[in-house]
Amino acid sequence: MIYRIRGVKKVRARGHIYFYHRRTGERIKAEYGTDAFVQEVMRLNGQPLRQPAKDGTLAGLIAAYRASPEFLSLAERTRKDYQRVFDYLAPAGDLILTKLTSAGVITARDRAFAKHKRRFANYVVQIFSTLCRWGKPRGWVGSNPAADVPLIRRPRSLAPANRPWTDAELETVLIRAPASIRLAVLLAASTGMREGDVIRFLWSGYDGTGIAFRQRKPGVPHWLPAHRRLREALDATREALDEEERRHAVVVLGERGKPFTSNGFQSRFFKFIRKLERESAVQAGLTFHGLRHTVGKMLAEAGCDTRTIAAVLGHATEEMARKYSEAEDRRRRVVGAIRKLERKKPKNGKQ
Repeated sequence: MIYRIRGVKKVRARGHIYFYHRRTGERIKAEYGTDAFVQEVMRLNGQPLRQPAKDGTLAGLIAAYRASPEFLSLAERTRKDYQRVFDYLAPAGDLILTKLTSAGVITARDRAFAKHKRRFANYVVQIFSTLCRWGKPRGWVGSNPAADVPLIRRPRSLAPANRPWTDAELETVLIRAPASIRLAVLLAASTGMREGDVIRFLWSGYDGTGIAFRQRKPGVPHWLPAHRRLREALDATREALDEEERRHAVVVLGERGKPFTSNGFQSRFFKFIRKLERESAVQAGLTFHGLRHTVGKMLAEAGCDTRTIAAVLGHATEEMARKYSEAEDRRRRVVGAIRKLERKKPKNGKQ
């Protein structure tokens, strides 16, 4: 199990990531995130080595799961999200798994809620469930105590998460955004691509007519025609690249001409959006993922059925796409109903 360790430097070179011990300058060869990585750092720090996680404990289960093909095959962003929970659960690492109960999971959930709020608390429950589902057929646990633990419901008073953008908000952002943010927004608003797919999208995925990329979620290839407005922006961007920028395979580059990290893009995007909010140029609640909902909404308004919406957004099933078409169908019905009321003449002949 990995803990947050100070004194380690991360270096990216030629597409690879390396870690070095700051004080000694020695490269850490163990895989980042493994117990061996922690042990090597402790050795370089001159600290006594930790005892490896014991079998039959929560720490042992987490360590075994982290070394499994199931965990290693997850997207990098997902592994990082899991690791946040693993780090949070580290103080309970000596917990004997036979003593893990639903009540214990609820206690962990409620403590996480008090410290990190609802989403993280629910994620703790989901990670417990994932660990137990993985560990049960391998003999680590006999049951899944987290299976029946309810998630904390989202308060109804909160505004909808990742709401669709209005047409006016989208146009405002496209007009005022810096070039890097504008191109990222246009990619998402034209294709429904997720943020991670946008900032990693390669020029090789654009042939002048269509967009081809592998969705990180659910991890399958996807293709769709490029919208005219997107084609114009991509063609103009590629034409304007200088020699140094052409060496980068990534389409969306930051102000310094380098690819964004996930955190770097989010910081830049929300800094810009908050500025627009303060100026009342857009309403509160704009998120980048909301652009994916925007595409689904626009497709429904254009008359596309759930199967078509699912195909465009790359959904494995129609269930996620159905909410867009159902909302638009309700809108059409109520509009039609009010029109009928307007046309209906009262019995006394008065309007």
